Amino acid sequence: MKTKFSELLKVKKQKVSEIEQKLAAKRHEKEVVVLQKLQIESDIAAYTLPSQGDFSAIQLAISGRDYLFKEKEQKEHIIKYFNQEINNLNILYKEANIEYEKIKHLHEVEMQKIVEAIAKEESKQMDEIANQLFMRNRNRNLS
Repeated sequence: MKTKFSELLKVKKQKVSEIEQKLAAKRHEKEVVVLQKLQIESDIAAYTLPSQGDFSAIQLAISGRDYLFKEKEQKEHIIKYFNQEINNLNILYKEANIEYEKIKHLHEVEMQKIVEAIAKEESKQMDEIANQLFMRNRNRNLS
């Protein structure tokens, strides 16, 4: 059954679903970056500087190691960014969900009123039918 809250309920539900999808996407993106950071950390752990060679080879190896550390730091910043985005989306989700639940409750109350009104009308009709049958049977018995 439709109530005056049906369309609003539908819009609020769509908003909650949209935020859920964004939240899932951000969590997935964060997970990808976390895996990349773990890979960089394992590369750093496995990285060895040459014990001999010319100066340019050693300097190149040090530059490669520094590059990995900078990449790791960049990934950590990206993870912090995703954490902030996820926190913001969680707040939006909670607010949207509260609004949805409010409208859902109003919708359910309105539905209950409609059901009660229908039941009351049906009861009146049944009483009227019972009265008509009673009067018909009474008139037959008197005749």
